Amino acid sequence: MPTPFFADLVRELCQEGGTGPLTPTGAVPGHRRFADVVPADVQFHYAIAGIAQPGQWEVGRGRIDGSGRLVRDLVASSSNNGAPVDFATGLKTIALTVGAAWFAGQDGAVTALTDAVGGKQPLSTTHTAAATGLADDQITVRRAGSWVNVPLSALAYRDADGRFTLTGGLGVPNGTAAAPTLAFSADPDTGLFRPASDTIAVATGGTERIRVTANGRITVGGAAANYRFNIGEANPGRGVLADFGNIDGAPNGALISFTQNGIANWCIGQVPATSALAIYRDRNGGNDGTELWRWEAGGAGRPGADNAYSLGTAAHRIATVFAGTGTINTSDSRDKAWRGAMAPAELRAAIRIAAELGFYQWHDAIAEKGPDGARQHFGVRAQQVWTIMADEGLVDPLGDDGRPGRTPYAFLCWDEWRTDGRAARSRFGLRSDQLALFVMAALAQRLAALEAAA
Repeated sequence: MPTPFFADLVRELCQEGGTGPLTPTGAVPGHRRFADVVPADVQFHYAIAGIAQPGQWEVGRGRIDGSGRLVRDLVASSSNNGAPVDFATGLKTIALTVGAAWFAGQDGAVTALTDAVGGKQPLSTTHTAAATGLADDQITVRRAGSWVNVPLSALAYRDADGRFTLTGGLGVPNGTAAAPTLAFSADPDTGLFRPASDTIAVATGGTERIRVTANGRITVGGAAANYRFNIGEANPGRGVLADFGNIDGAPNGALISFTQNGIANWCIGQVPATSALAIYRDRNGGNDGTELWRWEAGGAGRPGADNAYSLGTAAHRIATVFAGTGTINTSDSRDKAWRGAMAPAELRAAIRIAAELGFYQWHDAIAEKGPDGARQHFGVRAQQVWTIMADEGLVDPLGDDGRPGRTPYAFLCWDEWRTDGRAARSRFGLRSDQLALFVMAALAQRLAALEAAA
């Protein structure tokens, strides 16, 4: 009998059934295909082991024909009492092996071969499915020319809690804003990336939004990392950059700094060496700038300088001031150059002004609420007061253009302003408290004169 053909690690899968030739369909992992190793029509020892039907097996001598099929020439032993097995259709393996005849003189050679076939690890397609892994699970991987077992804990795996677990650090490439390293499968341009050494950034929609720099500064919207926390527009030429943190790391730095064209024009920050909060103008680095308004630690608010700033302007008035008590105006005699009592012309003007007192409604209130809904106020009209004072020779008269002339009296007010290049606007006003005292003094003198004549 010719010497059968031998080759190592030749084993393939097969799905066909029956008692005739069987067609191999691909090598078992770690093995070779018959067509790559075994010449056509050369006999060799074969072993067929059922996987889908573990009870079916067969060993014998056969060959690979010109069509690549296993032709079973001689059955040496089988699960069908040594006769050819009518294999069921389903997964099985075909292996090139060593037949029992090569173990002459040894009892049970065929049984040993059958036991060896039966003891092989079944294919993974027959294993029980598992949705999660355990740290001490093993997987077999190809390493160079051999196979090794690797514990599952050396890889990222899904544990019983449904989380993917790593027992070591995760090393990833830098990525970019357009393609973050840590992103979402349904949104690949949104996630984390590394724009520079010791720096991490967040991108959404392929654009960097937030960055934490190597020195711990946070930038939002593409702002420059000048301070601890920086917020800015993507186009710095358009407007304001708000920076939160200490200026140059100083303890009395700005909480919020409004910067335009690289200069911190305005900021809100701690007052040096106090617990107060203040609004500053032109504060930058070591320059404390000008303190405009301050809120003391106890909650009181005040201007940054005495008798220097107004609350509201002629163009932007405060509608209503709510207070628990009245306002306190400075009246210290030490601060006043006293002139004395009213002159006759002033008395006459005050009496005439008293006659001008009457009720009125504001035009904007009528427009909003209607004539019946607008409230009735009581007072005088500033232009009439000015005209009376001019008639008595106390002030310059109003010009033909309606502009007032010179006046030494503080209760007569007039302001003019321009807004965004528009035409000039103006408004007359009165210091009502002083005008009321002016009228009261004249009435008091008149009443005293009447009483003296009676």
